[in-house]
Amino acid sequence: MIELVAIAEGTLAPEAPVRAVPFDGLAVLCAPAAEGEADAETLWRREALLEALMEQGTLLPVRYGTVVADEAAAVEAVSEHRDAFARALAWVRGAVELSVRAVGPAEAAPEAARVHATLAVLARDAVRLGGDEQLNGAYLVERGAVDDFVAAVGRLQREHRALSILCTGPWPPYSFTEAG
Repeated sequence: MIELVAIAEGTLAPEAPVRAVPFDGLAVLCAPAAEGEADAETLWRREALLEALMEQGTLLPVRYGTVVADEAAAVEAVSEHRDAFARALAWVRGAVELSVRAVGPAEAAPEAARVHATLAVLARDAVRLGGDEQLNGAYLVERGAVDDFVAAVGRLQREHRALSILCTGPWPPYSFTEAG
């Protein structure tokens, strides 16, 4: 059994145990499937693997636990969506995901909305995700603009003292796997 790790451009050449299985100009990145229940260590190892692969090229992470019998089944599982994957890869090329969370009192919701609007202007794309926070946002940011984005988060924290703002990443583009 193998696990689907990511969809990538066909030029990405990962190191073992990951294998790039080509399909119509793209590649599905596969690794031996983990055995047993997923625990925090397993998930962090997968995250580290995705981050290392992300340094080699553009990729779209596949949901953890997507397991198939073999490479032929891997190609079969993804080939129907080849064109959508190609569009999504083009959309995220050269960018990473940064996550911003803001917590504060209920009356700080308008401030959180302003924080999101300010950060969205600095990003190629932005989405608000669910959660209990005043802001749980994902931002698709050009690799070369990450430092400027993080500096903007710092300025926003100083301007919006009612909120506690945390920025993490860069991450693979988990929230932007659909074509833009």
